[in-house]
Amino acid sequence: MLENIIFDLGAVVLEWKPAAIAERFTADVQLQEKLVSGVFTHQDWLDMDRGVLSEDDVVDRVVERLQLPVASVRELFTITRESLQVIPETERLIEEAYNAGLNLYCLSNMSVENYAYLQPRFDFFERFQGIVISGHEHLIKPDPNIFTLILERYSLNPASTLFIDDSAQNVAAAENRGIEAVQFFGTPACYERISTRIQTI
Repeated sequence: MLENIIFDLGAVVLEWKPAAIAERFTADVQLQEKLVSGVFTHQDWLDMDRGVLSEDDVVDRVVERLQLPVASVRELFTITRESLQVIPETERLIEEAYNAGLNLYCLSNMSVENYAYLQPRFDFFERFQGIVISGHEHLIKPDPNIFTLILERYSLNPASTLFIDDSAQNVAAAENRGIEAVQFFGTPACYERISTRIQTI
């Protein structure tokens, strides 16, 4: 029987569109491509999410790597944070699951700085009984240890837990830990699938 749902944040609860962020930052198409590859999908970003690099560290590295002014890179990071807006359909899904009596949790690859910015700004965080942020734990999905961590910290039975994430790798890692998992696509069919699962409890 389903008792718990674990939500990813980026591209599930919150908008996460690196290409759109780059477009907002600059009209230069070549620079847009460099920002996606040299910032958002770069190892430094993953290390920031893992909490082994600070945002200041990454800003300095981007300045050096892309030869951009410090002020411009800091503006990029500000634009990035501002772009992380709640997805209304997912917020409604969270409310549906909460009203159904399910225990809700959050497991996200996110930097300490981005989480500190976002957490006070959105009411949906109050619906989570537990939150695991990679930057605090020095672990990132799909490392199986971060799934073990959330299960053990909140005494969750994997067989009674549903995990929702946009990454196929993360979904596979959860399933390998015995957790039921759904890859999130943001489509009506995807929302319907999750809603139906909630209604079957």
